[in-house]
Amino acid sequence: MDKMNGLDFNRNMSVKEFSQHYWYKEELKRICIDCKIPSHGTKAELESKIKNYLSGKKVGDNRQKVSNIRKGVRSTKITVATKLIPEGFKFNQTAREFFANYYNVPKFKFTKEMASALREAERQGDLNMTVGDLIKIYEKGKNGEENHSIISPEEKTYQWNNFVRDFNKDTRTQCMKNKMKIAAFLWNYVKTNPGPKQYNEDLLDQFYREVEKISNAKK
Repeated sequence: MDKMNGLDFNRNMSVKEFSQHYWYKEELKRICIDCKIPSHGTKAELESKIKNYLSGKKVGDNRQKVSNIRKGVRSTKITVATKLIPEGFKFNQTAREFFANYYNVPKFKFTKEMASALREAERQGDLNMTVGDLIKIYEKGKNGEENHSIISPEEKTYQWNNFVRDFNKDTRTQCMKNKMKIAAFLWNYVKTNPGPKQYNEDLLDQFYREVEKISNAKK
């Protein structure tokens, strides 16, 4: 199979080996196609399919089936009690107008937390989730609260974004110059080596000379 991201993917590798490396979504799609398993879905879903494949498990696509049920239903009037999947809820203009009226605002913008919650309901086959539940999720996000209960596998795949966020939170990076170049340098090491794809403050010590050189370089 093609060499991807500095690593040869093969059908005999272990799930642990697969998980130790960072894969881009396009790479995951190519792996799925080569392994003749469904290649659509979010990055997290593609990773899950490949892990199941490597484990010898049946590769299903339950979310797609449930999503087709939702999309196949023609939604009518939306209320707080509207069930998302069996009643065909969609993030469209009708839904936008409902939320705008609910909050008495001229325009309403859906959030990624709301979209993630719907995808997770499809993934879990949750037929009882309602518009009222989306309202609670939206309001938690507005209040700056973390919705741990709806963090989906997809959210966990935003590794680069999480890496940069944690890098910027580190007090030792606050006064650095060329911060994004330093973060990219450290990320390139992390993503191509075994281990968690997360920022660790020890990286600053491990690559002290390189970090200092990048920080002092002219832009």
